[in-house]
Amino acid sequence: MNKSRSQQSGLMVLAICFITILADGFDLIIFGATLPSLMQQWGLSKAALANVHSMTLAGLMVGFLVAGPLADRYGRRIVLIAGGSWFSVLCTLCALAPNFTTFGVARVLAGLGLGAVVPSAVALANEFAPPGRRQLFNGITLTGYAVGGILTTVVALAIIPGAEAIKASNPPDESWRVMYGLAATFLLVIPFMWRRLPESPSFLIARGRDIEAAAIAHRFGMDFDRIVAEQRAHEETDAGGSYRLLLSRKYLVATVIFTLIMFCTQVLSYGPNTWLPSMTKEMGFGGMQGILALMMLQIGAAVGTIIGAILIDRGGATQTIVPYFLLGAAALGALAYGTELGVVGIFIAAFFAGVGTIGTSTLMYGVIAAHYPASSRSSAIGFTLGIGRLGAILGPQLGAIFATPRGGLIAFMVPSIAGAALVGVLALVQRDRTIDTPPTEATDAAPRTSATA
Repeated sequence: MNKSRSQQSGLMVLAICFITILADGFDLIIFGATLPSLMQQWGLSKAALANVHSMTLAGLMVGFLVAGPLADRYGRRIVLIAGGSWFSVLCTLCALAPNFTTFGVARVLAGLGLGAVVPSAVALANEFAPPGRRQLFNGITLTGYAVGGILTTVVALAIIPGAEAIKASNPPDESWRVMYGLAATFLLVIPFMWRRLPESPSFLIARGRDIEAAAIAHRFGMDFDRIVAEQRAHEETDAGGSYRLLLSRKYLVATVIFTLIMFCTQVLSYGPNTWLPSMTKEMGFGGMQGILALMMLQIGAAVGTIIGAILIDRGGATQTIVPYFLLGAAALGALAYGTELGVVGIFIAAFFAGVGTIGTSTLMYGVIAAHYPASSRSSAIGFTLGIGRLGAILGPQLGAIFATPRGGLIAFMVPSIAGAALVGVLALVQRDRTIDTPPTEATDAAPRTSATA
């Protein structure tokens, strides 16, 4: 198979994984965008909806923790397809829910399905990326997170009426159903995934299906001999299961530190996303300006992810992630003084905050995937992000603790600085390696600046 055909095949895998991550980004914003309509539809309190939101995040966390080992045992492809189908069906139930109980249960179960697909999508994008461009492929795939957030915001502005119009609506406004119906359209991608999405060659080799693995590797222009060598090198360590590998002596320190880093990134992803519009309103800016600031946060995340991925491929993760965290802290500090910055200053600060918060979070997915052997990548991402998802629950609460927007935004600087410090600690543990290389002798011969896995 010629090189151009192999590249096209790789781009197909990238596109499928991108759409999967986009669904996660869409889901991140959809609840907040439809919250006023839901409150009016069933006469709900903010507390009731907050409970559903927290339980949905818990469902995501369980999905991450369970799906990783399932993907490493039964295959990335089948878990991604099954989880995507589950998520789509439950979103359909959300859109058609006759009462709040049905909606709440469906919402929580949808989170479980969505949590199942993300680790497999990241692992597949990492494995099918061309050598030397692995983090760029990861970066492009993970911009789906920010693009999904932007798409949700734009669609919500077009479909959902303003808060005052919702309050005055009689009968209750039901435009929120359209939003969840749009989320359910992910189901349309499933047949294409079933026909065209390949299984991980590393997974197939681990299951003794070398002929199938070789065929896929040839089709996608992959180095089959290298895949076999890497898999064989890790089989003895991985014999007890993927989580055993993560908690083994060789990987334990990195697993703990990566989990703490992901906790910080989840606080930063969910906190500003939840509170930025209301914080800007309290500073004296208009509601539309707050929404635009939120969009700038997502745009910054998308741009920052691509640039960061290129920098990691060229210079290593340590030299990229630390400055990104610190940039996020500086931008959040600038946002805290939004009244003095003015509208343009708010937008610029929000852009760079997106680079250093959500952008850093998405880059860490690829860094973690590159640190662990291919046979355990889904478990590594699922475990670190699943436990780290507790930060997604803390993030919105952290913003609510402080009486002023300035206090809340300054508080968000803490996990940014802590994240940079944790990366520094892991870099010291890795000694002469960048943090996106595995702690094995096999990587000593690899270029230090590459994101080898």
